[in-house]
Amino acid sequence: MQLKHALTTTPAVLTALALAISSTSVLAADYNAKLSLDVPEGNTKYVAAQQFADLVRERTDNNVDIQLFANSVLGGESESAEGIRLGSVQMGIITSSVLTSWIPEVQVLDLPYLIDGEEQATALSEPLTEELSANFEEQGFHLLGFSVNGIRQLMSSFPIDSIDDIQGKKMRVIQSPLHVDAWKAAGANPTPVPAPEIYNSMQTGVIDFFDNTATNYLTNRFYEVAPYYVKTDHIFAMGTWVVSQNWWERLPDDYQEVITEAALEVQAELPAMRKSDDQAALDETVADGATIIEIEDKGPWQEAMKPIRDEYVEKIPNGEALVSLIENAE
Repeated sequence: MQLKHALTTTPAVLTALALAISSTSVLAADYNAKLSLDVPEGNTKYVAAQQFADLVRERTDNNVDIQLFANSVLGGESESAEGIRLGSVQMGIITSSVLTSWIPEVQVLDLPYLIDGEEQATALSEPLTEELSANFEEQGFHLLGFSVNGIRQLMSSFPIDSIDDIQGKKMRVIQSPLHVDAWKAAGANPTPVPAPEIYNSMQTGVIDFFDNTATNYLTNRFYEVAPYYVKTDHIFAMGTWVVSQNWWERLPDDYQEVITEAALEVQAELPAMRKSDDQAALDETVADGATIIEIEDKGPWQEAMKPIRDEYVEKIPNGEALVSLIENAE
């Protein structure tokens, strides 16, 4: 009797019981998913993914439980994408350029100066998702849409006011032939360097400048080695919302619908959220000594890269139609 009385009245025991019940309810979810992210907690992409997971959990009465894994703890984006294909990871928001080895059509999103602004970048998700869903399914992915991770801008150890300033300079580029060719055409000396090596490569003079996004400029402390942030707006870095096709096919139709709608809702909110976060990130770097340079006349940059853009449109499967689809998105 005394034991029974203690269990019904001791706050510590009641708290423990509540936690146990909560844990049991999570474990009791009918469908569990690991969502891989390459960014830290607090990053815009992480916050969006958490909102998505919360909506799904709420609207399925906790029967679909999506757990977030930040900081590439499940592997880098390539490893995470392979895990999604194989089913060891169920979800991810993967940079589109990472997926080109499986779905070469998405390389269209890396064409310089194809996307003309935030509205177009947001509007392209629906038609491009509809157009490429079958291609993704063939490679083991279910496609939930695209969202802007950020705009690729130049980050440099020296001021860049025009394209003349980068001639012959050593530039870190992502490990992509398109990026190498585009920056070679612009007059730079492009060098592919893995992302984790950017800071050290700048610090040691292996490279003189590189491109990346505003939030990464702050969170990776790039401004310490690249104090000039140059707004060229040359590529919108797109995040691709993908789900393991095998896991997706096991879901009831109503849960598939909930997940799809939750993804679309969060993607619609992302542009304003990211714009605010980008500005806050840049404000903080400026406070720490960074200089923001606006490139008002982007014509010379666009003209220099146009031959590469035209060349790759021919190489990308269905390239001309996809470019037309993106240019007419509204």
